[in-house]
Amino acid sequence: MKVQVHTLGEIIVKFEMPKKFIDDINNVFDEKEATTVDWTTQLAGKIKKEKLVNHLLSDDMKIIFQSCFQEYMRKCGTTLVQTHQLVLDNAWINDMFAGEYNPCHFHASKNSLVGLSSVLFLKTPDTYGEEIINPKTPSNGHLEFIGGAQHSLSISQFRTSPKVGDFFVFPYTLVHTVYPFSGTDQMRRTLSYNCDITPKTLVKTK
Repeated sequence: MKVQVHTLGEIIVKFEMPKKFIDDINNVFDEKEATTVDWTTQLAGKIKKEKLVNHLLSDDMKIIFQSCFQEYMRKCGTTLVQTHQLVLDNAWINDMFAGEYNPCHFHASKNSLVGLSSVLFLKTPDTYGEEIINPKTPSNGHLEFIGGAQHSLSISQFRTSPKVGDFFVFPYTLVHTVYPFSGTDQMRRTLSYNCDITPKTLVKTK
C-alpha cells in the first residue's frame, strides 16, 4: 500500500548552521556593536537591545543566508521561483534578557507584500527558569508559531526550545511569539533576517 500525505498551510523550515558561522556573527557584533543602529522602534519586541546589523554581515555571510532562503523556496515547490527572485532586506540582532519577550506578531517589508523571515539562534542561556505550572509542557523562553484553524485533525501551533545554530525560515505572514524566561542573568541572542520575494523586473538590493 502506497501512502502520500499532503499538508496545507504555511511551511517552516529549520536549518542547523555550523558553529563557525555562529561564532563569526557573534564576534563581529561584539566587536562593532557601537556602529549599529537602534532598531527597537521598528519592531514588535518588548526588548531593550535590538540592533540593525546589515552592514556587519560580510558578503560570504549574506550568500549563506541567501542560499537558505533559496532552499526554502525549493522545499515549498512554489512557482514563484520562475517569476520572482529573493532580495535580502533588513537584518537585526536581539539581545533578550529575563522578563523580556516578543508578543504575537508577523513581519512585513516596505518593498514587497510577499517574503520570508527568519530567526537564527546565536546564544541561549543555560536555563529558562522554573515553570510556574505544568512543567511537563514548558513554555519559558520558547519560540512558538501560530497558524491555521485548530481542531482534532490539524495542528495550529508549533512550539520549540531552540538550540544555538538553529535557523528557522518562514513566510512574513506567519504569526509567531517568543515567551519570556527567568532565573538567569544570561542573554538569549538571535538574528532575524527578512527577505523579499520580488518580481524579477523590480529588483532592489541592500
